[in-house]
Amino acid sequence: MNPEPENPRWSFSRRLVEGGRDFLFWSDGFIPVDLLTDPEATRQAGLLVRFGFLGSLSGLGFLLFYAWIRHFWGVGIVGLCSVGFLVSPFLLRSGIRVSRVGNLLTGILWLGITALCFVEAGLAGHAIAWLVSVPLCALLLVDSRSAWGWTAASLGSALLLLGFALADIRLPRTYDARWETLVAAAGSLTLLLFLFLLGILFEQNRLKAQSKVQEALLRLESLNAQLHYLNEEKNEFLGIVAHDLKNPLTAILGNAELLAMTGDAADIPQTCEGIIKASSRMRNLITDLLDANAIEQGCAIGRIERCDLPALVEEYLGHNRDTVGRKDIRIHLERAQAFHVRADRSAMLQILDNLLSNAVKYSPPGAGIQVRMSVEQGHGLVAVIDHGPGLSLEDQMKLFRKYTRPSGKLTAGESSTGLSLSIVKRLAEAMSSTVECISVPGQGATFLVRLPLWKDPPVISPGPGKTG
Repeated sequence: MNPEPENPRWSFSRRLVEGGRDFLFWSDGFIPVDLLTDPEATRQAGLLVRFGFLGSLSGLGFLLFYAWIRHFWGVGIVGLCSVGFLVSPFLLRSGIRVSRVGNLLTGILWLGITALCFVEAGLAGHAIAWLVSVPLCALLLVDSRSAWGWTAASLGSALLLLGFALADIRLPRTYDARWETLVAAAGSLTLLLFLFLLGILFEQNRLKAQSKVQEALLRLESLNAQLHYLNEEKNEFLGIVAHDLKNPLTAILGNAELLAMTGDAADIPQTCEGIIKASSRMRNLITDLLDANAIEQGCAIGRIERCDLPALVEEYLGHNRDTVGRKDIRIHLERAQAFHVRADRSAMLQILDNLLSNAVKYSPPGAGIQVRMSVEQGHGLVAVIDHGPGLSLEDQMKLFRKYTRPSGKLTAGESSTGLSLSIVKRLAEAMSSTVECISVPGQGATFLVRLPLWKDPPVISPGPGKTG
């Protein structure tokens, strides 16, 4: 079914609007970069540029009309004004102040109109009506103070012409009198069109500036929200440091004092064990905080390379069975055939360490943790499955945020900074990977890391008769 043809009238209107929009974007290239940060300065500069180009185009139309009726004084005056209008955007682009360019444009308009009045019969000609546009242009292009000055200049021109008329001094009409009606009609109609286009330019620039102000307000609102979030994060950080460092330090201090006072050598190993445990808690907290800060600074990922994921997991478990085997927890590794993923080796080891340590914390003594690996749809998967208390839907929604601790209780009084899973997520994202949690309350949790497979470049065999 053929589409219904577009109404020519609407098609013309659409092209006109699109052409105006393209002109606005093109003319913005003349606005100096240092003015783009201030919406009001951008609006005023954009208005100056567009006024200059449109003024030169309007002048070209009048120039052609005056040449046709052989009004050569008019051709010369309008031609000089058109050149001045055309040059003004380039002056603005070269770094001349906006107010100076605005006054220059207004001055050109005032001089051109006044000169036309003296070659078109003064008060009896059409140009006198154009003097009303001078104060309006000064108000839009510069400021109210300048508008008062140009209003005085326009009144001075009008009063001068009135003085000539009262003194019965007839100013010449330098074109054929038979064109008088046509010149008067052209002058009045173009003045109406000129004021209308000037209003359109002002409104377009006002709307554009308003849009930039709204964008700036939205950015400010976003920054305020970010600052509020960072402030809350800072408060959480201070709370964690104050609480989680105070308790181990208290334990270390108490055990050290006990160690100094004890007279029974049999109590020394137990006291030293308490110091070691408290020190380990402090070290883990500081390590998590440093890791989180390194990720924020973009320093966590070294080099993405070809990693044999099953071999990497087996290597980690082989070196850390004592660490992850606390509380008599058994680690069951479901071995898989070798496959390679795109990953940073150190970051992947840290992800495994955080996930398995987290699983140990929330698993009851004597429980089992499964580690599974597989390949699925162009990705290598490693899953860490525990049989702890599981996670509620509310916990899962905020699970990977910094300083977030699940509501489930740690099974052996371990400490948690709420950073480990946040670190896992940020490291995974830095490697173009993902991590997700699947959990049902009371039935444990599964943390699944999905990494892109490493794709070796194709091997090109030498053609017949060629040797490698």
